[in-house]
Amino acid sequence: MKTLKIDLDEDALAPVTDTAAADVVIAEDDASTEAVIDEDGALLDKLPARAVENDDGSVTLPLAYPKTLRTRKNGQERERVFDALTFHRLSGKDQRIIGGASPEMQAVVAFAQSTRINQAVMNALYDKLDLADITDAGRVLNHFLTSGPKTGR
Repeated sequence: MKTLKIDLDEDALAPVTDTAAADVVIAEDDASTEAVIDEDGALLDKLPARAVENDDGSVTLPLAYPKTLRTRKNGQERERVFDALTFHRLSGKDQRIIGGASPEMQAVVAFAQSTRINQAVMNALYDKLDLADITDAGRVLNHFLTSGPKTGR
């Protein structure tokens, strides 16, 4: 049997390699304590390459791993294929609904509110989504929070 040794202090002096933290500071001058901050935002706030910005401001994210659900509406059963999700900007009402959800359900509720998919359907879909699709969908939501109308200032 192989033994794995983990040194919890090992990375105490290691350089920062996390891209979200690393792209915040562009340059640091040794002569001063000031750092230049990248106002364009972290990489996680940028849209995934496969995302498409629509004319109405929504963003369509083609799913890398499409999923199929069986749903029933008005007594009719059908198979629904989800090969893309279209996200819309969130409103204050959406924020209140998301904030009212339990902490473990807030991401699912945010997805439902933004995609305008019925909450029961999103509950089932979210559980089936691949983590790569969930991560990129989260980046779309982050993009909405960090991008607003340009003011020209």
